[in-house]
Amino acid sequence: MSAGTQVLKPGSVVQDSYRIESLLGEGGMGATYRAINLATGHLVAVKVMSPAFAANRQAVELFRRESTHLRAVQHDAIIRYETTLQDREGRLFLVMEFVDGKPLKHYLARGRRLGSADVLGLGLRLAQGLACIHARGLVHRDIAPDNILIPDENVKKAKLIDFGLASDTIGTDKSIIGTGFAGKLDFCAPEQFGLFGNRVGAATDCYALGLVLMKVAGLAVPGEGKGLAAIEDRRDDIRIDGTRISEPLCRVLERLLVADPAGRATDLVPLFEQAVLETAHRLDKTPAAKAVPSSSTASSGAPPLPPAVEPTHGKTHARAGLLIALGLVVLLALGGAGFALMGKPGSDKSGAVALAGQALQADDPMVRINALIATGGADNLNAALGSLMKLANDPVQPLEIRREAMLAIARMYDPATHDPARSPFAAPDPAAAQRFYQKAAALTEDAAAQARVSP
Repeated sequence: MSAGTQVLKPGSVVQDSYRIESLLGEGGMGATYRAINLATGHLVAVKVMSPAFAANRQAVELFRRESTHLRAVQHDAIIRYETTLQDREGRLFLVMEFVDGKPLKHYLARGRRLGSADVLGLGLRLAQGLACIHARGLVHRDIAPDNILIPDENVKKAKLIDFGLASDTIGTDKSIIGTGFAGKLDFCAPEQFGLFGNRVGAATDCYALGLVLMKVAGLAVPGEGKGLAAIEDRRDDIRIDGTRISEPLCRVLERLLVADPAGRATDLVPLFEQAVLETAHRLDKTPAAKAVPSSSTASSGAPPLPPAVEPTHGKTHARAGLLIALGLVVLLALGGAGFALMGKPGSDKSGAVALAGQALQADDPMVRINALIATGGADNLNAALGSLMKLANDPVQPLEIRREAMLAIARMYDPATHDPARSPFAAPDPAAAQRFYQKAAALTEDAAAQARVSP
């Protein structure tokens, strides 16, 4: 337990109304406790903001926002709100219904998976909760296994929790590549990575639900564990391996995992209801000896997750020459800007710092990115990639800045220049490198065309 987080002890009483019994867990903004309502004797969950976050105005606003959103929502698949309190020390308390259960993440971490029929049942339950909040103009923005509570080990009683990131301004919020981050990278929709206009809406929750259900069904989640590099796995529609799950579930998942939110399914309840009925009809016609076992607590005999696909070394080397040639053409057109940006593989940080200082004098937006790359580390490299993506796709930026960003991303992927210490990608990706080299070349041509027509 982190220092300063547990601010309440068993036996302490909040506002003469709630007696604390035990710590249930800790989250980003504070801790949640099991408590008793002294007036009625019923159990409740009390969420209290940690001292560190209580001093942060933005964190306090998020905490208040959660209570506001929960007050407006009444649905059995959504955790029920009771009240909000503030003591004399200024601490904020959010009082909610107590549910005896564990988060879905707990079961997944122990290798538990569900059969297709139960995955659809869980999906229908959560879809009903999402329909309720979406009807009120709310977007959860953080649908993930740790925000889905499973009471009594029964997925049909699942509840959505933790609305601290919820937004009531559909379509206007910034996401990862913007002024703030909302959601967990492993279960983020493409628009939360800055794609498709960077607009977060109801479809964002639907995509995240699709990824969660993939995980529950025992399928590999595209981009999981890759940080911001997951953007490469989610820029296109996700196709599902239909050999490991039922056809109705496969069809539903592919409707949820359309990359462009404009084409993604959002009216989820009838979609899941139809799939549940179809599955039940098929099971009725399946001989008992061949029926797939299904239980609310998952089958221990579920097939293991498929291994990650590793690039074939032969293909990597075969394409490396083409990529180097293409990269050199673009670099020459750019006057060597890419080499100046990324530095030589294995170069020390002092050169990068000096370069950053020069860029700062010229008010170059690449200075922060250079510093992040030079510092290294997963968080810094992911942040650098996010900033490069933003610059590369921002039409307001000068073409020179955009093509430098494109080239920097290409070099992160290129087998000839890939350096794990300076790239968020664990392995090179020749196809992705070629795509960004080509984009940089196209921007070079655009700049030349502009120069020709300029007086």
